[in-house]
Amino acid sequence: MPRSLFWLAACAVCVGHAVSRRVHFYTFSDTIPHPGLCALAEAAFELGHGLRVIGLSKRPGYILIHSHSPTLKFLMLQEVLEYELSKGRIAEDDIVIFSDGHDVLLQQPLLEILAAYSRWPGSPYLISGERNCWPWPHSDPSHGSWDLTDKAAMNQSWIINRWIRFTAHDFCRMIRADGPYPFPNIGLSMGPVKRVIEVLKRNNKIVLEEDVNDQGAMWLVILRHAVELNIQIDQHAEVFLNMLEYKKGELEREPCDKHWFRGPRAAGPPRNLLTNTTPGLLHFNGPSHEDGVWPSCYHTINGQFRQTGKGHAFYDVDHDILVATDHICDYSFYNIHNFHAHPLSGHTLEFLEGFYKLPVDPGLLAWRGSASAVDAVRLGREADLHTQSPLLHKAINV
Repeated sequence: MPRSLFWLAACAVCVGHAVSRRVHFYTFSDTIPHPGLCALAEAAFELGHGLRVIGLSKRPGYILIHSHSPTLKFLMLQEVLEYELSKGRIAEDDIVIFSDGHDVLLQQPLLEILAAYSRWPGSPYLISGERNCWPWPHSDPSHGSWDLTDKAAMNQSWIINRWIRFTAHDFCRMIRADGPYPFPNIGLSMGPVKRVIEVLKRNNKIVLEEDVNDQGAMWLVILRHAVELNIQIDQHAEVFLNMLEYKKGELEREPCDKHWFRGPRAAGPPRNLLTNTTPGLLHFNGPSHEDGVWPSCYHTINGQFRQTGKGHAFYDVDHDILVATDHICDYSFYNIHNFHAHPLSGHTLEFLEGFYKLPVDPGLLAWRGSASAVDAVRLGREADLHTQSPLLHKAINV
């Protein structure tokens, strides 16, 4: 499919014969292929609007050697949105959906996601909510059970405004919960382009200047600027659902059984019985992709949307090209049973040898300039990635 046609498909949300607000669905990945990215891309293509991927000009594992990992995704997203806005490819009032690239699964058409979002007044920056408070240390069971914070390094404090200063132990107990998912999670968000850029600017500035990761920085953005920027947390899972600390019986049908899309009583994925909503995007954050649920949901989503010979593709923003998924997303030779285990076929290695020879979009490089924080690697070298895998190392260092 010509790039121009894909662009129109990715941007226009149609209601009947009328075109409403344009929607652009972005994700970040430094790894191609990845079964999670493949499932997300093919679902996005089938559900009407396509996926736009940033980060693929970096080598697999780059996010791990970049300082303040995984902040890279927000640094890149800000640059890309500003660049595409300057080129007229997107408009300030268009809607951006942004998700993590490997542990998020799409289960509803973007049209339904936009409809759910539109019920929020004032076109907010909407960020997903979850049960677990992170990255701050927990002081009560209501803050969740996944607390990996190094408390010894949490003697810092942060200024909220001219009168208030918070320590790390203050954050979890200050959120006002009005739904079962009160704590913010940056793995899923959406809002108008102009508002998203403003949030990203504040977030990235905090990361670079105040020594906190991007998730912690978002808490500070919310506390300092929520009213100004109309930031809302999706505490009732109207649009997004984080699967960390999911408990059996909270969904109409358990994830991800054979009736996930076609239940005994109704078509489509199951309702959340806690909130009476059907969120469009599922995020298997933290340890929720370490058990057997993510693989089962991957296979369910893949079985629903995987098709070949239909022109499935995603748009690689870094290289300004379409990438077809028919072959690189073929895992028929291996049963995906683990989030981290996804071997490469010989055909895919050949693809990667050519892929990593491609030039990055010159316009994007010029916009980024020579002093971009995206290129400030502090924890290693790209050339040293995957030295334990000779075939992959050779393919990505051509």
